[in-house]
Amino acid sequence: MLKLYNSFNNLIEEADLNKREVKIYLCGPTVQSSPHLGHGRSAVVFDFLVRYLKYLEYKVTFVRNITDIDDKIIEKSLEENISYKELGTRVYKEFHSAYEELNCIKPDSEPKATEFIDEITKYIEILIEKQFAYVTKSGVYYDISKFDDYLLLSGRKKDDVISGTRVEIEEDKKSPEDFALWKLSKENEPFWESPWGNGRPGWHIECSSMIEAILGKTIDIHCGGNDLIFPHHENEIAQSRGAYPKEEFVKYWLHNGMLNLSGKKMSKSEGNIKLLNDYLAEFNGQVLRFFFLKSQYRSPQEFSIELLEESESTLNNLIEFTKGVNPEPKNQKVLSIFEDSLNEDLNTPKMLGELFKLIKESETLEDTTLQDLKSSVKFVFNVLGFELIKKDINEDTREDLIKFFTKYDIKFEDIDQSVKEFMDKRESLRKKKDFASADKMRDSILEVGIRLEDGKDSGWSWKTS
Repeated sequence: MLKLYNSFNNLIEEADLNKREVKIYLCGPTVQSSPHLGHGRSAVVFDFLVRYLKYLEYKVTFVRNITDIDDKIIEKSLEENISYKELGTRVYKEFHSAYEELNCIKPDSEPKATEFIDEITKYIEILIEKQFAYVTKSGVYYDISKFDDYLLLSGRKKDDVISGTRVEIEEDKKSPEDFALWKLSKENEPFWESPWGNGRPGWHIECSSMIEAILGKTIDIHCGGNDLIFPHHENEIAQSRGAYPKEEFVKYWLHNGMLNLSGKKMSKSEGNIKLLNDYLAEFNGQVLRFFFLKSQYRSPQEFSIELLEESESTLNNLIEFTKGVNPEPKNQKVLSIFEDSLNEDLNTPKMLGELFKLIKESETLEDTTLQDLKSSVKFVFNVLGFELIKKDINEDTREDLIKFFTKYDIKFEDIDQSVKEFMDKRESLRKKKDFASADKMRDSILEVGIRLEDGKDSGWSWKTS
């Protein structure tokens, strides 16, 4: 039975889901700047969830939104002297490219906030009519004093709340913590018509509106980073429950943990953001995907180049172990490990630990049993979005490799054979204690994207694969 950690009550619960319809909404990107590693983690870990539910034969409807208008987008577009549309289109292409490289399933719907202005204004009208919102000279605001359950998700106290709006506090609000539903436009800002004047939607209202328009008033699972719990998801609850008090809105809230760099949360405020596409270019999507698999999704995850390199090496070993077999569910123990681990709130580290223990102990297995183990391991990793194959070498890369290995009197036939001969030559230098020449060989092969790893589990990995 699938169990999930519900952030609303901080409990692991048995997921009571309808096999015929599971509605999932993931808060997607705000397209004002390039995607960072945190965006990658959120996309991948909830991709694991969607894939696993489909494996369990649930019929999933998956929605991931795009915030294509907000204050930061406007500010950035003005800095670059381009339109908000031009900025948003360029940045979203970067996100789309990253999602593809990470092999994330395409959502059933990917709505943009600017495409749902009519639905947003109607939603605000409902909130005004039910006296959860009020109109001022600067816009329309949600009155949090009218919603008794405000802050139940985050567990904060109203006295401790710092305003969660994305702009400076407006003087005409009833309370500093009231948040914007509609912002009247200033000079040279993009705007849409509304009953309250030309303006644009607030950040939080777009999600409540799009969820209702696409999925209905109640959804099964709402996902996002735990940095969105307050104010974004807290305010979504206030809006949706205010508009439709008899509806549940969300059954299960799932939040992924943040990435840490040297013990600090990776964030813009810390100035330690790492751009996702830089690492995708250096390592590739399968390596980053495997890196995210190694931590439980709701826990913080430490990031470093060394940990990425370790993931790359382990993934290459896994590819080598499953080489030449088709992905088939033949080994019941592998399937049990997979399901038991994923049913435990998507416990992917547990799955990895137990599967690699089986692999380590597989040397004594008979050939048929070994092949079934390999096929099953490949199968469960395929379910989670891993191809476990080495990419073909394009002609330009082949020419570069031929030239490189020729310098060491190695005839290039394929990458495995050539690297093995190269490593044998280097090892002979090390045995002669000619470490300077051996190190020079190790450094030189980096020119073609191949990194050698010394030590007990020595091997190699190819970044351009």
